[in-house]
Amino acid sequence: SDQRSAISDQRSAISDQRSAISDQRSAISDQRSAISDQRSALACGQAT
Repeated sequence: SDQRSAISDQRSAISDQRSAISDQRSAISDQRSAISDQRSALACGQAT
């Protein structure tokens, strides 16, 4: 029973890590889109 509870704890910890990684990936994608927006704004400014 102790081993089972330890395994379940490990599984929950892994799922928490996966959710944290997915959150980081979404944050990175948001940053990338913001950077692309800034670049397009700079390009528009340079064109004029």
